[in-house]
Amino acid sequence: AQGRAELMVASHNENSIRKCVSQMRRLDMDPSKTPIFFGQLLGMADHLTFTLGKQGYPAFKYVPYGRVAEVVPYLLRRAQENVAIMKGTKADVQLLVAELQRRMGFRKSQSAV
Repeated sequence: AQGRAELMVASHNENSIRKCVSQMRRLDMDPSKTPIFFGQLLGMADHLTFTLGKQGYPAFKYVPYGRVAEVVPYLLRRAQENVAIMKGTKADVQLLVAELQRRMGFRKSQSAV
């Protein structure tokens, strides 16, 4: 809509995302009606994207594309900037294991939220 601003919170930082979500809740902003979106690089911070989506926040994965000589340095910079992301790797593995167990019938569906 004309005159309407939108915001993409493109962050792998869990604390930054928590602050944004907390502020949205404090302001009683409905995630399905507010033009605030969250995005993470494909393969990074999947636990954040999954949790945001399960809670009704618009969450996206983005994929950089281009020549390898351009994309690889970009990805390396993101990895260096986001060393803390590795803390989320354990959460990602736990989510994957739980989903595999659910799909194989070993456990019932549980919310990761």
